[in-house]
Amino acid sequence: MTRAPSPAALGRRVLRRWERFHHRTVHLPRVGRVAEALAALVGTAESVCDVGCGDGTIAARVAAAVGATRVVGVDVALREAVAIEAAAYDGRRLPFADASFEVVLASDVLHHAADPGALLAECLRVARRAVALKDHLSFGPVSERLLWLMDVSGNAAPGVLVRGRYLGLEQWLELVAGAGGRLRRITWPLRIHDLPWRLVTRSELQFAALVEHAALRRAPEGG
Repeated sequence: MTRAPSPAALGRRVLRRWERFHHRTVHLPRVGRVAEALAALVGTAESVCDVGCGDGTIAARVAAAVGATRVVGVDVALREAVAIEAAAYDGRRLPFADASFEVVLASDVLHHAADPGALLAECLRVARRAVALKDHLSFGPVSERLLWLMDVSGNAAPGVLVRGRYLGLEQWLELVAGAGGRLRRITWPLRIHDLPWRLVTRSELQFAALVEHAALRRAPEGG
């Protein structure tokens, strides 16, 4: 007689199936669209650093699209398999000298940081030209709850800390200015997910932006 699986074994099985389904229907489309949006903002670049690189696939695609010959990633929880050269860091101080890379990427990383403004300032310190970031835009408690649920479902497998802190537009502008940056371009709304996910996750909750050093005084461009 076949023995029924224990509740714990059944739970692990369900989790593995969810992770595979999420990877196929959410993660892979997201990688492609985020990389495309960031590459469009960057244009061309000789070198790229990805802060919070994860598996490195976004940085690898951006580097290929912008013609970068050097691409390096850092993460607080470095994975065993990363598509690019990568190293661990403490989440605060980037292990690079000033202006080490032409462009720094920060894809869905600032809202996970203990001090997002300080981390953005670090990204600007390391970037000679600009920081290309992708993140979320909050419109109030309902959207914040939805973003939290999205964060939890997407970050359960890699074990990323979900702080549940999401910023509105004015807060983003204050954070950028406080970090010594200036918004150059923004792409919003940003389509990340396919149907039916997009009916819930909403493209208006996603954006990509190019942040330059505040000394470069040029008017922001729409995206």
